[in-house]
Amino acid sequence: MLWRYARLLALIRSEGSIGTALLQGLLKKGNPRYTYVAHVNTALSAERIESELESEARQRVVITYGQDKIVHAVANADVVLLGVQPQTLPKLLDSQGLVDTLQDKTIISMLAGVSVSQILDMLVAKSTSTGRANREAFTVARIIPTLGATRGNSVTLLAEPSESDTADRFRRVEKILSQCGSVIRVEESVMNSATAIGAVVHALAIVAVDSVTDASVAAGVPRSVAAAIASQSLNSASGLLSGKDRMLPEHLKAAMSTPGGITLNAVVDLDDSARSGIAAAVKAAVKYANRMND
Repeated sequence: MLWRYARLLALIRSEGSIGTALLQGLLKKGNPRYTYVAHVNTALSAERIESELESEARQRVVITYGQDKIVHAVANADVVLLGVQPQTLPKLLDSQGLVDTLQDKTIISMLAGVSVSQILDMLVAKSTSTGRANREAFTVARIIPTLGATRGNSVTLLAEPSESDTADRFRRVEKILSQCGSVIRVEESVMNSATAIGAVVHALAIVAVDSVTDASVAAGVPRSVAAAIASQSLNSASGLLSGKDRMLPEHLKAAMSTPGGITLNAVVDLDDSARSGIAAAVKAAVKYANRMND
């Protein structure tokens, strides 16, 4: 899908949900004067995107589809968001005139496991302009947002730009992304590992809420009550561990632990049964992320 923010254009995979979440977040939290153009591969995908947008938001988004429409959309954009599957990028860049149109624009990549250098190499190789463009003709930022973007609560990883990159363009990228939640700058050399860490934490939250809910129901607590307690307690704890005045885990544990108390006993039980499993999950996820697209 392709969407334009003011003159921002995003290209996201038709079957993905992260790009849609980012678009929804910008529509809710971004400047109301901005407009968007969204482009997807098929008519079915276009219908899906339209159905997921609120009626007021749909008035600010033009949705198109088909590879022959991409260049026209990009031509009017300052910023382009790429969210296609990594293996489909070479074919996408073969669209006649697309790479040359991307010159002097800010490109934001959501391609997991694909470095800025790899994207620049592809752009240069596929340029057909006179004299063939060099790397300096393109500005590429690499990000990994989360589904929380749809509610303005994304944890977006932004690869640190190289010294040669234009600082004001990256400030623009950071400003755009901050409207959908927090932005954490990460050295690109550890971007895959950082992505894996975020994925494990989300997986852990899913498993934790689901497990606590099921066990609570087994103990006689109504499912709706158990689910609310589990999810809202998780939100409360994460709020204490984040932000400007965040607590360190050990300080939060000390603050919530009284001699013989429920919380401390739960921590001891989890240390015995869960800590090693969580550590193993992080190691496995990092290993997988670093092998991605090999």
